Amino acid sequence: MIINNWYVAADTDDLKDEPIKVRMLGVDLVLFRDGDGNIACLSNTCCHRGGSLSRGVVNDGCVSCPYHGWQYDKSGCVTKIPALGDDIKIPKRARVDSYPVQERYGYIWVFLGDKSAADRLDFPHLLPEYDDTETWRILRVQNDWDVNWMRLGENLVDSSHLPYVHDFGKYLSRKMKIYPIEERDWGAESIQKTDDTPDSSLVTLEFSLIGMMQKNRMDLAPGVTSLAWHAWTPIDEGHTRLFGLRLRNVDKDPKYDEERYASSNHVAQEDIDLVSYLAPVVTPPTNANELTIETDGMETLFRRKTQELRRKLGAIDSRKLEQERKYKVLVIPSPARGQDSSNWVHDTVPLIHVGDDDVSSAAAE
Repeated sequence: MIINNWYVAADTDDLKDEPIKVRMLGVDLVLFRDGDGNIACLSNTCCHRGGSLSRGVVNDGCVSCPYHGWQYDKSGCVTKIPALGDDIKIPKRARVDSYPVQERYGYIWVFLGDKSAADRLDFPHLLPEYDDTETWRILRVQNDWDVNWMRLGENLVDSSHLPYVHDFGKYLSRKMKIYPIEERDWGAESIQKTDDTPDSSLVTLEFSLIGMMQKNRMDLAPGVTSLAWHAWTPIDEGHTRLFGLRLRNVDKDPKYDEERYASSNHVAQEDIDLVSYLAPVVTPPTNANELTIETDGMETLFRRKTQELRRKLGAIDSRKLEQERKYKVLVIPSPARGQDSSNWVHDTVPLIHVGDDDVSSAAAE
């Protein structure tokens, strides 16, 4: 699981007055709104005696631990220790990690890593259509997959499985054409035609590993377009949450929403039923362990770029994480640790260090 990247934590509307817990990259975090309504994200475990901050309450813009009432502001610093009264100097180690947050496409995105703002890779604007509510009717969907995040991501960029897995695919040719792929820094785009007729539908498939996003634009006929956008977040090495948006520029009356929801959920379940049984559970560390062919161009590129990004940004060693977390709290390093690595109570997750040449399966996990 890659650090120093942006991940969707939750739907913006899901965060109201009470804090909520989310698990991402195998660790627990708490989301809450400060006194000005801004969203904050902290490591979920109180540095005092291990209380779950998400089970506390928000007071004066701070989240309070339900165990002994320690209050944390949006920077992760303790502002009050009730048992010691108000006239004390709070220890510098009385803090937890705080992570940058942004809102985009109606979702809460969290930057999980220790890079400063100046050193982070640019976040691509993969869905400019989202802001044009006059043209598009937008639906929000969400599914949890009991699969590794790389297996899910590869499925989203795989076109050749459609005739075999999906009901709608029975109308597609099983012999695949090879379409050009435009490679980008941390993603790619491929424009595909359904047939050779002048009125052929166009499908534009693209993905970005920054933000872990994928988009399908389907130009079905002149003036008729449907968009499917996804962002996937590893919950842990074996579970992934898929956030999705469905945009359409026809039949925009809400009365058609139920039908579109049902169709979207059906397609997702077809993929889940297939990908849940792939072996091995984690994508093999090299393509030598699976026989890829020419029609696997996007998937092969997805794998290569994932490994390149892991080397550049760093990744969690999931195997060591599961061993060590039995005895202590482990957190993803935050930007504040990049400025000051001392005076922390919690240790950071074990990492596969940036620049390592060994592409082990732990990186994919």
